[in-house]
Amino acid sequence: MSQQELSIKAIELDPNNSNAYICLGATLTRGGSVKLLNGQQMSQQELYIKAIDLDPKKSVAYFNLGITLSRGGSVKLLNGQQMSQQELYIKAIDLDPKKSVAYFNLGITLSRGGSVKLLNGQQMSQQQLYIKAIDLDPNYSNAYNNLGAT
Repeated sequence: MSQQELSIKAIELDPNNSNAYICLGATLTRGGSVKLLNGQQMSQQELYIKAIDLDPKKSVAYFNLGITLSRGGSVKLLNGQQMSQQELYIKAIDLDPKKSVAYFNLGITLSRGGSVKLLNGQQMSQQQLYIKAIDLDPNYSNAYNNLGAT
């Protein structure tokens, strides 16, 4: 069985398993969708939104949902909260402050010279976000590259 088939089966067996929705979403390409065994069609975004609804403490769900959006895009969660791509990455960082790629992706959302306030109140410039990504993962070559362009 493929990862996609296994995740679909996991959701059938336990529709409240947030990890299964995250894993299933990761099997899809951007903008893709999949049919669950109950016949429900779900997009990649809907899978991550469902995972967040089931477990709002899952950093990876916010991060992956952010990746599905275009720069400046936003999405409405099942609780009615509208979140921008930046807010999704900020939430992912709040839940998992060691996730280097979240700092990197948040940096990409900013204009040159821009900054953003994290949920802990810390203001970070684009340059500081790339430096933090490097600090957490010294082998993160894209962070070095983007840092050089700031």
